[in-house]
Amino acid sequence: MGDLAAVFLIFLGCFFPLILTSINAVQRVPAVYINAGRNFGLSRAGLVYRVLYPAVIPQLITGLRITLGIAWLVVVAAEMIAVNSGLGFLIVDARNAGNRYDLVVAGMVIIGVIGLLLDMGMRALETVKSFRWSYSED
Repeated sequence: MGDLAAVFLIFLGCFFPLILTSINAVQRVPAVYINAGRNFGLSRAGLVYRVLYPAVIPQLITGLRITLGIAWLVVVAAEMIAVNSGLGFLIVDARNAGNRYDLVVAGMVIIGVIGLLLDMGMRALETVKSFRWSYSED
């Protein structure tokens, strides 16, 4: 099938969760914020940059975290069915090549560790102090 099919599977698996998260995040911005921005005379671009963007970013980061998990699952699944390399291919190949269960388990552990590291990276992004919405002065 080739790499293009795997890329399309990953895109398809990630597009809808991310777009739905974005739509939901924008819809949940309180009308008070938008009205306050309009009262201060912000242009449409200023309203997006100064009001919507900071209000939406926390939900978008959470959506990105979920989408990254979905992407990682789809990458491994796509490697199992569509490409001739990667951890998914290693697991399928090891199982078919004389029942090498040690490689199967090793591949599963590596997939889990990489998923955990990706999630830890996204959690670290949520706590970055330079983001205005996450910084609180005590």
